[in-house]
Amino acid sequence: MILVHVNQIDFFVELIYKKFNKKIYLRVKDGRIQITTPTKLSIYTIEDMIRRNFNSIIQLMNETKKIEDKIHFLGKEYLLEYKESSCSLAYLCEDKFIIETMDISSAFKLVELFYKDALQKIVETYKEEIFSKFNIDFEVQFEYKNVKGYYGECFPKKHKIILATKLAKYDLNFILSVIYHECAHFKYLDHQDAFYQYLEERFPNYRTVQKQLRSIKYHDKY
Repeated sequence: MILVHVNQIDFFVELIYKKFNKKIYLRVKDGRIQITTPTKLSIYTIEDMIRRNFNSIIQLMNETKKIEDKIHFLGKEYLLEYKESSCSLAYLCEDKFIIETMDISSAFKLVELFYKDALQKIVETYKEEIFSKFNIDFEVQFEYKNVKGYYGECFPKKHKIILATKLAKYDLNFILSVIYHECAHFKYLDHQDAFYQYLEERFPNYRTVQKQLRSIKYHDKY
């Protein structure tokens, strides 16, 4: 993610490299510009693309402005507010999610760290209870990554679980369902019937909860 300044406006730009593409594509998504390209682009090329499509980009930005100014945490919606500050902080204050920074391009990282810290606290709070249900008597390493393709992933041989930082957007029950799911993989590697039976014995109504989780689509800026 980079910050580009064009016509006195700051734009967040996400570059997606797909080497088999023959063309370069530009679109607006979730309050930022996405450019899909087969090759690396210079900052001057990116600025020129935005300049040539400026009116269309602004129109699309305005259409999604209400979405851009909101963020979710543990299932609740908060208004985004930025404060210029020498500190670099992201925190909740009543119904607002405050981001303090001198460099707005660091906002994504601050939100990611905020979500990571929240997930770490949840894991520390509930892991003893969860591990006892799965008879896990070994140390499990938890990692937190900014990924889009999944909520969680388990590596049984490495005794490691990865949780997506975006998971912190969702209600606690959904977060726990993902942790339970990954812990069940220490006994069953695949998603066979025995896996789900074993999982639902420890997390009742798991399939219903997962169906609800996958039906929720947040379109936050971060």
